[in-house]
Amino acid sequence: MQTDSGTIGPVIRMSMCKICNEPAPLYGVTDFNKSCEERRGRYLPLTGVPVYYHRCDACGLIFTRAFDHWSKAEYLQHIYNDDYVLVDPDYIDSRPAGNAAFILDFIKKGHALRCLDYGGGNGTLTSLLREGGADGHSWDPMDEEGVAPFGTFDFISAFEVLEHTPEPLATVQEALELLDERGVFLFSTLTIDHVLPRGMDNWYIAPRNGHITLYTRRSLQTMFGGLGYRIHHFNDNLHMALKEDPAWLI
Repeated sequence: MQTDSGTIGPVIRMSMCKICNEPAPLYGVTDFNKSCEERRGRYLPLTGVPVYYHRCDACGLIFTRAFDHWSKAEYLQHIYNDDYVLVDPDYIDSRPAGNAAFILDFIKKGHALRCLDYGGGNGTLTSLLREGGADGHSWDPMDEEGVAPFGTFDFISAFEVLEHTPEPLATVQEALELLDERGVFLFSTLTIDHVLPRGMDNWYIAPRNGHITLYTRRSLQTMFGGLGYRIHHFNDNLHMALKEDPAWLI
């Protein structure tokens, strides 16, 4: 694939982990068009463009450097384009509806909580939160015309966001800077703690979806712990980070 900045990215045999800075050798390679829909038996034609991933020896983070130097315009052209719905049909309606219902129940003990959906995409989730009576706001860093929100928030959600960033530490820091000292950061990303030595068949490793950084529980704990946050795992996909329990959560 040819982009404005050249090829999709050079092959680097040994990298350093983007979270703990420990050695991360090559883990495997897949075609650019590998998508999450393959788990449902839907396959896109191969592009012939290889995307190489690394895996950290220490915390288990799996990541690619192929997109490290892409501009927002390149992401919008090659990944988040009109065909994105083919590789993630749930993001339009079903996922926002389910997540909004979960959030409204999760924050029901709170009063006038200021809520932000970080990486809010088309804003559907935030609209549903407002319909449910919440003070909902949305911001997506990929929106070229979007302006970062003002002030801090009591609750920040980030559903299926962190796997899309080539800079996990910077992205998490950006989100947490918007969080109140006693706020809650609730996010989803599938942790893949148990992978084979050559586990590139894992459905979540999907460059066409923009899945650039894949986490283990240890890598998440390392990242958030280094920023002064403790983390709670509800399951392999849903997680919460906070410093102190707010009164409405107890």
